[in-house]
Amino acid sequence: MAGPCKPLFEKCCILGLGLIGGSMGLALGKYHVVEERWGYDIDIHAMQKAVEKGAVDKTAGLRRVLKDAELVIISTPVKQTIKILKVIAPFLQQGVLVTDVGSTKKMIVDAMGKILPQGVTGIGGHPMSGSEQSGIAVADAALLENSVYLLTPARGTSQEALDKLQEAIRTIKALPFVVDPQEHDRLVALTSHLPHLVAVTLVNALKNSGFKQEQLPAFTGNGFKDTTRIAMGEPSMWSDIFSTNKDNLSNALNLFLEELNELYGHIQKENEIEVAKKLTQGRLWRRSFY
Repeated sequence: MAGPCKPLFEKCCILGLGLIGGSMGLALGKYHVVEERWGYDIDIHAMQKAVEKGAVDKTAGLRRVLKDAELVIISTPVKQTIKILKVIAPFLQQGVLVTDVGSTKKMIVDAMGKILPQGVTGIGGHPMSGSEQSGIAVADAALLENSVYLLTPARGTSQEALDKLQEAIRTIKALPFVVDPQEHDRLVALTSHLPHLVAVTLVNALKNSGFKQEQLPAFTGNGFKDTTRIAMGEPSMWSDIFSTNKDNLSNALNLFLEELNELYGHIQKENEIEVAKKLTQGRLWRRSFY
Protein backbone atom coordinates (compact mmCIF):
# COMPACT_ATOMS: atom_id res chain seq x y z
CA MET A 1 0.00 0.00 0.00
CA ALA A 2 1.35 3.42 -0.89
CA GLY A 3 2.36 5.93 1.77
CA PRO A 4 1.36 9.58 1.92
CA CYS A 5 1.52 11.60 -1.31
CA LYS A 6 3.76 14.14 0.38
CA PRO A 7 6.32 12.93 2.91
CA LEU A 8 5.79 13.98 6.53
CA PHE A 9 9.47 14.85 6.92
CA GLU A 10 12.01 16.06 4.36
CA LYS A 11 15.11 14.66 6.02
CA CYS A 12 15.38 11.92 8.65
CA CYS A 13 18.56 10.95 10.46
CA ILE A 14 18.90 7.46 11.98
CA LEU A 15 21.69 7.05 14.53
CA GLY A 16 22.44 3.36 15.02
CA LEU A 17 21.96 1.04 12.06
CA GLY A 18 21.22 -2.30 13.65
CA LEU A 19 18.09 -4.43 13.50
CA ILE A 20 15.64 -1.77 14.70
CA GLY A 21 17.33 1.25 13.14
CA GLY A 22 17.63 -0.55 9.83
CA SER A 23 14.04 -1.79 9.97
CA MET A 24 12.85 1.76 10.72
CA GLY A 25 14.79 3.07 7.75
CA LEU A 26 13.33 0.43 5.45
CA ALA A 27 9.78 1.11 6.65
CA LEU A 28 10.14 4.90 6.36
CA GLY A 29 11.34 4.45 2.80
CA LYS A 30 8.79 1.83 1.82
CA TYR A 31 5.89 4.07 2.81
CA HIS A 32 7.53 7.35 1.74
CA VAL A 33 7.26 8.90 5.20
CA VAL A 34 10.47 10.87 4.63
CA GLU A 35 12.08 12.31 1.51
CA GLU A 36 15.68 11.55 2.49
CA ARG A 37 16.99 8.97 4.96
CA TRP A 38 20.47 9.59 6.34
CA GLY A 39 22.25 7.19 8.66
CA TYR A 40 25.20 7.01 11.02
CA ASP A 41 26.79 4.16 12.95
CA ILE A 42 30.15 3.77 14.68
CA ASP A 43 30.57 0.62 12.56
CA ILE A 44 31.48 1.69 9.02
CA HIS A 45 30.48 -1.74 7.69
CA ALA A 46 26.98 -1.28 9.14
CA MET A 47 26.71 2.04 7.28
CA GLN A 48 27.79 0.43 4.03
CA LYS A 49 25.38 -2.46 4.48
CA ALA A 50 22.51 -0.06 5.34
CA VAL A 51 22.96 1.75 2.02
CA GLU A 52 23.28 -1.52 0.09
CA LYS A 53 20.13 -2.87 1.75
CA GLY A 54 18.18 0.33 1.10
CA ALA A 55 17.66 1.14 4.77
CA VAL A 56 19.13 4.63 4.26
CA ASP A 57 19.86 6.74 1.21
CA LYS A 58 23.12 8.23 2.46
CA THR A 59 25.58 7.97 5.35
CA ALA A 60 28.07 10.49 6.69
CA GLY A 61 29.63 11.79 9.89
CA LEU A 62 27.41 13.01 12.72
CA ARG A 63 27.41 16.70 11.84
CA ARG A 64 26.58 16.02 8.21
CA VAL A 65 23.74 13.57 8.86
CA LEU A 66 22.21 15.93 11.43
CA LYS A 67 22.36 19.01 9.21
CA ASP A 68 18.81 20.13 8.30
CA ALA A 69 17.30 16.95 9.74
CA GLU A 70 13.65 17.30 10.74
CA LEU A 71 13.41 13.89 12.42
CA VAL A 72 16.21 12.21 14.39
CA ILE A 73 15.80 8.58 15.47
CA ILE A 74 18.34 7.25 17.97
CA SER A 75 18.47 3.46 17.75
CA THR A 76 20.97 2.40 20.40
CA PRO A 77 20.87 0.91 23.92
CA VAL A 78 19.52 3.25 26.61
CA LYS A 79 22.80 4.30 28.22
CA GLN A 80 24.33 4.94 24.82
CA THR A 81 21.28 6.95 23.77
CA ILE A 82 21.80 9.34 26.70
CA LYS A 83 25.44 9.82 25.70
CA ILE A 84 24.41 10.48 22.10
CA LEU A 85 21.88 13.10 23.18
CA LYS A 86 24.70 15.04 24.83
CA VAL A 87 26.88 14.77 21.72
CA ILE A 88 24.25 15.82 19.17
CA ALA A 89 22.49 18.56 21.16
CA PRO A 90 24.69 21.42 19.84
CA PHE A 91 24.03 20.42 16.21
CA LEU A 92 20.24 20.17 16.29
CA GLN A 93 18.25 22.80 14.44
CA GLN A 94 15.15 24.52 15.80
CA GLY A 95 11.97 22.53 15.30
CA VAL A 96 13.63 19.10 14.97
CA LEU A 97 11.85 16.11 16.50
CA VAL A 98 14.13 13.69 18.37
CA THR A 99 12.93 10.21 19.30
CA ASP A 100 14.47 6.88 20.23
CA VAL A 101 13.61 3.18 20.25
CA GLY A 102 14.95 2.15 23.67
CA SER A 103 13.31 -0.50 25.82
CA THR A 104 13.21 1.65 28.97
CA LYS A 105 11.88 5.17 28.89
CA LYS A 106 12.08 7.19 32.10
CA MET A 107 15.84 7.72 31.99
CA ILE A 108 15.73 8.75 28.34
CA VAL A 109 12.75 11.10 28.69
CA ASP A 110 14.37 12.73 31.74
CA ALA A 111 17.61 13.13 29.77
CA MET A 112 15.75 14.65 26.82
CA GLY A 113 14.23 17.24 29.14
CA LYS A 114 17.62 18.20 30.54
CA ILE A 115 19.82 17.93 27.45
CA LEU A 116 17.85 18.97 24.37
CA PRO A 117 18.00 22.70 23.60
CA GLN A 118 15.02 25.04 23.51
CA GLY A 119 12.98 24.56 20.35
CA VAL A 120 13.86 20.86 19.99
CA THR A 121 11.14 18.31 20.80
CA GLY A 122 11.95 14.99 22.46
CA ILE A 123 9.53 12.05 22.44
CA GLY A 124 10.52 8.65 23.79
CA GLY A 125 9.63 5.67 21.61
CA HIS A 126 9.58 1.91 22.00
CA PRO A 127 8.47 -0.35 19.14
CA MET A 128 7.30 -3.59 20.74
CA SER A 129 8.91 -5.73 18.09
CA GLY A 130 12.25 -7.39 17.78
CA SER A 131 14.07 -10.63 17.24
CA GLU A 132 16.69 -12.83 18.86
CA GLN A 133 18.77 -11.92 15.81
CA SER A 134 20.62 -8.62 15.57
CA GLY A 135 22.34 -6.38 13.06
CA ILE A 136 21.52 -4.55 9.85
CA ALA A 137 21.71 -7.77 7.81
CA VAL A 138 18.42 -9.00 9.31
CA ALA A 139 16.59 -5.64 9.22
CA ASP A 140 13.12 -5.88 7.70
CA ALA A 141 10.39 -3.25 7.19
CA ALA A 142 7.78 -5.89 8.05
CA LEU A 143 9.26 -6.23 11.56
CA LEU A 144 7.28 -3.17 12.66
CA GLU A 145 3.99 -3.93 10.93
CA ASN A 146 1.03 -4.54 13.26
CA SER A 147 3.28 -4.02 16.29
CA VAL A 148 2.38 -1.75 19.19
CA TYR A 149 4.67 1.30 19.17
CA LEU A 150 4.75 2.96 22.59
CA LEU A 151 5.35 6.71 22.81
CA THR A 152 6.35 8.56 25.98
CA PRO A 153 6.34 12.32 25.38
CA ALA A 154 8.35 14.59 27.65
CA ARG A 155 6.62 17.36 29.58
CA GLY A 156 5.77 20.28 27.36
CA THR A 157 5.68 18.23 24.16
CA SER A 158 3.28 19.88 21.76
CA GLN A 159 0.24 17.94 20.60
CA GLU A 160 1.20 18.86 17.03
CA ALA A 161 4.58 17.12 17.32
CA LEU A 162 3.04 14.07 18.99
CA ASP A 163 0.33 13.84 16.35
CA LYS A 164 2.91 14.04 13.55
CA LEU A 165 5.00 11.23 15.03
CA GLN A 166 1.90 9.10 15.55
CA GLU A 167 0.92 9.67 11.92
CA ALA A 168 4.38 8.53 10.82
CA ILE A 169 4.06 5.39 12.93
CA ARG A 170 0.60 4.60 11.59
CA THR A 171 1.89 5.10 8.05
CA ILE A 172 4.53 2.39 8.51
CA LYS A 173 1.67 0.11 9.70
CA ALA A 174 2.61 0.09 13.38
CA LEU A 175 0.16 0.94 16.17
CA PRO A 176 1.06 4.03 18.26
CA PHE A 177 0.05 4.11 21.91
CA VAL A 178 0.87 7.03 24.23
CA VAL A 179 1.86 6.20 27.81
CA ASP A 180 3.58 7.85 30.76
CA PRO A 181 7.29 6.90 30.85
CA GLN A 182 7.14 5.63 34.46
CA GLU A 183 4.06 3.55 33.69
CA HIS A 184 5.83 2.22 30.60
CA ASP A 185 8.79 1.01 32.62
CA ARG A 186 6.61 -0.66 35.26
CA LEU A 187 4.60 -2.53 32.64
CA VAL A 188 7.45 -3.69 30.38
CA ALA A 189 9.32 -4.94 33.45
CA LEU A 190 6.52 -7.50 33.76
CA THR A 191 5.74 -8.16 30.09
CA SER A 192 9.20 -8.04 28.51
CA HIS A 193 12.12 -7.79 30.93
CA LEU A 194 11.00 -10.43 33.44
CA PRO A 195 10.26 -13.00 30.68
CA HIS A 196 13.77 -12.53 29.31
CA LEU A 197 15.31 -12.92 32.76
CA VAL A 198 13.27 -16.10 33.34
CA ALA A 199 14.16 -17.53 29.92
CA VAL A 200 17.88 -17.00 30.48
CA THR A 201 17.67 -18.47 33.98
CA LEU A 202 15.82 -21.53 32.69
CA VAL A 203 18.50 -22.16 30.06
CA ASN A 204 21.29 -21.73 32.61
CA ALA A 205 19.52 -24.05 35.05
CA LEU A 206 19.48 -26.73 32.36
CA LYS A 207 23.14 -26.01 31.57
CA ASN A 208 24.05 -26.52 35.23
CA SER A 209 21.86 -29.60 35.73
CA GLY A 210 24.69 -32.07 35.26
CA PHE A 211 23.26 -33.67 32.15
CA LYS A 212 25.54 -33.93 29.14
CA GLN A 213 24.71 -31.45 26.40
CA GLU A 214 24.44 -34.15 23.75
CA GLN A 215 21.68 -35.83 25.80
CA LEU A 216 19.43 -32.79 25.89
CA PRO A 217 18.07 -32.25 22.34
CA ALA A 218 15.99 -35.43 22.53
CA PHE A 219 14.37 -34.23 25.76
CA THR A 220 13.71 -30.55 24.92
CA GLY A 221 10.39 -30.23 23.15
CA ASN A 222 8.60 -27.20 21.74
CA GLY A 223 7.64 -25.97 25.21
CA PHE A 224 11.26 -25.45 26.17
CA LYS A 225 12.16 -24.06 22.75
CA ASP A 226 9.27 -21.56 22.70
CA THR A 227 9.82 -20.46 26.30
CA THR A 228 13.55 -19.91 25.89
CA ARG A 229 13.81 -18.52 22.34
CA ILE A 230 14.22 -14.97 23.67
CA ALA A 231 17.24 -16.05 25.72
CA MET A 232 19.21 -15.80 22.46
CA GLY A 233 18.87 -11.99 22.47
CA GLU A 234 21.94 -9.73 22.39
CA PRO A 235 23.51 -9.92 25.91
CA SER A 236 24.90 -6.37 25.98
CA MET A 237 21.51 -4.92 25.04
CA TRP A 238 19.69 -6.91 27.72
CA SER A 239 22.27 -6.07 30.37
CA ASP A 240 21.62 -2.41 29.57
CA ILE A 241 17.85 -2.94 29.85
CA PHE A 242 18.11 -4.71 33.21
CA SER A 243 20.41 -2.01 34.56
CA THR A 244 18.23 0.91 33.49
CA ASN A 245 15.02 -0.63 34.86
CA LYS A 246 16.38 -2.51 37.86
CA ASP A 247 13.86 -1.26 40.45
CA ASN A 248 10.82 -2.16 38.36
CA LEU A 249 12.43 -5.46 37.39
CA SER A 250 13.03 -6.20 41.07
CA ASN A 251 9.35 -5.59 41.85
CA ALA A 252 8.29 -7.78 38.93
CA LEU A 253 10.64 -10.55 40.05
CA ASN A 254 9.24 -10.43 43.59
CA LEU A 255 5.71 -10.86 42.22
CA PHE A 256 6.91 -13.78 40.12
CA LEU A 257 8.64 -15.45 43.08
CA GLU A 258 5.53 -15.05 45.24
CA GLU A 259 3.47 -16.84 42.60
CA LEU A 260 6.14 -19.49 42.07
CA ASN A 261 6.50 -20.20 45.78
CA GLU A 262 2.74 -20.44 46.24
CA LEU A 263 2.38 -22.92 43.38
CA TYR A 264 5.44 -24.87 44.57
CA GLY A 265 3.97 -25.06 48.07
CA HIS A 266 0.75 -26.60 46.73
CA ILE A 267 2.80 -29.12 44.72
CA GLN A 268 4.87 -30.07 47.77
CA LYS A 269 1.69 -30.61 49.83
CA GLU A 270 0.15 -32.62 46.96
CA ASN A 271 -2.79 -30.23 46.99
CA GLU A 272 -4.02 -31.10 43.52
CA ILE A 273 -7.12 -28.90 43.74
CA GLU A 274 -5.09 -25.74 44.39
CA VAL A 275 -2.52 -26.71 41.75
CA ALA A 276 -5.32 -27.16 39.23
CA LYS A 277 -6.76 -23.74 40.19
CA LYS A 278 -3.42 -22.06 39.52
CA LEU A 279 -2.98 -23.88 36.21
CA THR A 280 -6.52 -23.00 35.14
CA GLN A 281 -6.08 -19.37 36.13
CA GLY A 282 -2.90 -19.11 34.06
CA ARG A 283 -4.48 -20.86 31.11
CA LEU A 284 -7.55 -18.60 31.02
CA TRP A 285 -5.57 -15.38 31.51
CA ARG A 286 -3.17 -16.31 28.70
CA ARG A 287 -6.05 -17.12 26.36
CA SER A 288 -7.69 -13.76 27.07
CA PHE A 289 -4.64 -11.74 25.94
CA TYR A 290 -4.83 -12.35 22.19
